[in-house]
Amino acid sequence: MQLDVVNIGKHYNNQWLFKDISFSIKDGESIAITGRNGSGKSTLIQIIYGLVQANVGKVLVDQNTVDNNQQVFALSSPYLELPLDFTLSEIYQLYFDLNKLKIELNEFLSFSEFTFKQSNLPVKNFSSGMLQRLKTSLCLASNSPILLLDEPLTNMDSHGEEWYKNCLNSIMSDKIVLIASNNPIEYQNTTSKFEIL
Repeated sequence: MQLDVVNIGKHYNNQWLFKDISFSIKDGESIAITGRNGSGKSTLIQIIYGLVQANVGKVLVDQNTVDNNQQVFALSSPYLELPLDFTLSEIYQLYFDLNKLKIELNEFLSFSEFTFKQSNLPVKNFSSGMLQRLKTSLCLASNSPILLLDEPLTNMDSHGEEWYKNCLNSIMSDKIVLIASNNPIEYQNTTSKFEIL
């Protein structure tokens, strides 16, 4: 599989946020998208996923435009909202039913380092770091071939950082991974880097 970002540009009120962004990435490759605060890292990730429309350019998967981005991409981001009244188990089941997860609940709990007791709690009772670990876990454990990680360690402690690095390293050889971040810990093992100037 190959992802091509071709001459993407985005502007607001006739002011360009960025333009002429192009890169290609294949299975087993990963790229860090870096840039100053406000440079458009998160916006670019949202364009690739399909949440935001570019003003110019296109996103191609295997030379084709993407008709069903939900099946091709998995997204983790601090701005991604989870149904807070759902328990962790219910959120897992929702993602599993959408064919976004490839593992059973017990394996997912082990992978994401949540306990069975925690799986039956509404996630509104989780700390911000736990919520972020859940979001990141849902992305990393996804069936989707292309993973989009926007600042994946937001609100996580040092233990969460080690968990993230171990999990990411275990799946990178089989996926296309894009990581939007200015934190080198989040993208230290990527195969390439693209900076938005």
